[in-house]
Amino acid sequence: MIKTIDYGVRFSSAGLISSMFIILAACIPDPLEVEGIPVVQPQIVVSTQIIPDQSLVVLLTKSFGALDANEDSDAQELLDQIAVEDAEVTITGPRDVYTLVALGSGVYGGTFIPFEPNAEYTLHVESETLGEISATTTVKPMISFEDIEAELYFNGYDDTLVQVSYQLIDPEEKNWYMLNVQQIESDELIEDALNPRAFTRLLDDAEFESNDYSETFRAFQRDFEAGDTVAVFLSNISEEYYNFMKLRLDNRFSFIEYLSEPVNYPSNVQGGKGFFNLYVPDIRTFILEE
Repeated sequence: MIKTIDYGVRFSSAGLISSMFIILAACIPDPLEVEGIPVVQPQIVVSTQIIPDQSLVVLLTKSFGALDANEDSDAQELLDQIAVEDAEVTITGPRDVYTLVALGSGVYGGTFIPFEPNAEYTLHVESETLGEISATTTVKPMISFEDIEAELYFNGYDDTLVQVSYQLIDPEEKNWYMLNVQQIESDELIEDALNPRAFTRLLDDAEFESNDYSETFRAFQRDFEAGDTVAVFLSNISEEYYNFMKLRLDNRFSFIEYLSEPVNYPSNVQGGKGFFNLYVPDIRTFILEE
């Protein structure tokens, strides 16, 4: 039996990143004593998320070397070191220029920005310490679930997974999709959505011919229990971001690789790293029951 619930979405700057860096600190290897390595200048790393109420969150951090921290590093101190706090951030669209507000911990937010499907928007960041970066992307049209269910699945061993069955209508044009399954521990939906340990499934519509597509998959990042609240995200993404995420998923230490030097992933950020996206996910939440 499945119950669905709705959550209000709001910004939380400190909470948005804290859980990510707790995980990060646990994954960083011990520093090695190496001499003679040239210092690599840090660059701004971009991550973005928009939500259906036309709010935008931009996370700005600076890349750092793998020798700059270890497993004993304090997560908050590490966050203080790499969060970009001195930036002026704007989004330029077809109708206006929008200035984002600094929310702390490298998070910048804007509300009521009229993101128009298939329109181009440019992100511009100017930091006194790290210089300027820019990136341009096109808003992807939102594609929603036609039907979806999520339930506990016992695999016969000691693991309890989430089984998701869904259906969507795939438009005639070429599309790439990203599905995420994330446990929600509070009403901070964006905070949980950016968690790098969320289960992610990528889908290229070249894999199926029918416009009416359905499948069942199992999320296996963690053990789930009855009473857990999970969110399932369906995002229509660009081919470039699809390739970017595919490389990240192939790397077990994707989060540290994403932030540290060198970052060997494709990027649409001029003068920086990461990826500037403007896609609106369809988000469905469930309370799991026996």
